[in-house]
Amino acid sequence: MDGGDGLAPLIRAFHVMRLGMMVDVATCTIFIWDCLLTFSMEVDLVWKSKWNFMKGLYLFQRYLPLVDTVWRIPYGQTGGSWSKAMCRNLYYSTGVMTLVGIAASEMILALRTWAVWNRNQRLSVILPILYVLVWGSGVVAICSFLNSMIFSDPPYPGFKGCFLTYTNKKIVFVWVQLISWDTLMLALMLVPGVRVYRSGGNSALMKAVYHDGVIYYLYLFVLSLINIFVVAILPVQYQQLLSSMERVLHSMLTSRVVLHMRAQAGDNLVHSEQLTDIQFLSRRGISESRTRGCVSDSH
Repeated sequence: MDGGDGLAPLIRAFHVMRLGMMVDVATCTIFIWDCLLTFSMEVDLVWKSKWNFMKGLYLFQRYLPLVDTVWRIPYGQTGGSWSKAMCRNLYYSTGVMTLVGIAASEMILALRTWAVWNRNQRLSVILPILYVLVWGSGVVAICSFLNSMIFSDPPYPGFKGCFLTYTNKKIVFVWVQLISWDTLMLALMLVPGVRVYRSGGNSALMKAVYHDGVIYYLYLFVLSLINIFVVAILPVQYQQLLSSMERVLHSMLTSRVVLHMRAQAGDNLVHSEQLTDIQFLSRRGISESRTRGCVSDSH
């Protein structure tokens, strides 16, 4: 009886690991499939454009998941017999890269939101300060979470990968900060979006700018909310269950925001080498909105 009770936590840990592996494989598949679907658009709309800050930021956040997710997941699960030090280094490096990648994606969305507000002077000061506070505290939280990880010896001979047995719940603060940031960005997108809609703006470009922005922020908001409940309510083994999925979706949705807006802009681009520097008019001529998502090298 005691032996059976002692095996119960181990069996539960194996079930969680198996579920996590299934989610991770699905995440990798979704990301690779999305890359294949959008590759031709990226070649035409991104790779052929001139190099600038926004292009570099876009490509960085777009393809970093190939390292911290697509490569890390099979490598970490099938890499043979791992020492505790190797496991800690692997989890630490990929955890930091994941946070940096999400922060890069959120920077693009924040620049786009700032652009929708016509580079408002107050937002030019407030948004960078809030961004540094949110992601600076996120670094502290994720480092505390990673430092708390405890890896045990392989439970049986031939076990592949890392056997994680404990972490604290500090990662919940990362998701709380992220959901707070996305809520702010969603509100900032809704205000001018409703204003433009009421003034008669209904072009495809406006829909790409406002409609896609609002919908994608809602997706990210809901996923962050689910992550918070998973970390706060479920056992500690489930804490990283959806982390890879949220990381990849941030990159995918951000990339599609940029590509859709670029595709709809067409010849209306103010600077053709830019990704999100766009000027457009409503069909009724009532309102004019200008979005500038990056700083032009020519200025």
